[in-house]
Amino acid sequence: MKGSALIFVIVLNSLAIHAQAQNDSLAVKLSIEKFFVAFNSFQWEPFRESFTDDATIFFPDWEQASRKSGINEIERTWLELFPEFRDSTSTLKLNIVPRNIKLQLYDDTAVVTFHLGNGEKYVARRTLVMVKIEKRWKIAHLHASILFPQK
Repeated sequence: MKGSALIFVIVLNSLAIHAQAQNDSLAVKLSIEKFFVAFNSFQWEPFRESFTDDATIFFPDWEQASRKSGINEIERTWLELFPEFRDSTSTLKLNIVPRNIKLQLYDDTAVVTFHLGNGEKYVARRTLVMVKIEKRWKIAHLHASILFPQK
């Protein structure tokens, strides 16, 4: 009888862990979706809130080759690269659509990798390291790279 109860508890615990992983996976996907909606429509506050205060970014451009650290430096860089975030009257919209998304969950950390563009003239790769803070998933690190075919 004790063995059956123990097995029941183990199975129940396993189901709870699996359910939590599914909930976290969905929450990460929703956070990524909100990030892209904010980016594509130049909504600064929701975009900025996608990052942790101590986030880091490696941008793909030579002019931004050094690591950007902390929300203040990240904010300065993004607003320099995309002044449209400052212009509330702008009707410009981007069409950034991630492809080949892979999500890996590790407790309160998620690694999300994907490609951008159609891959014909270049391959744009992105990695997001996300952390769960007070039940919200935020970007702790964004790594962006671009590969061009050899000529």
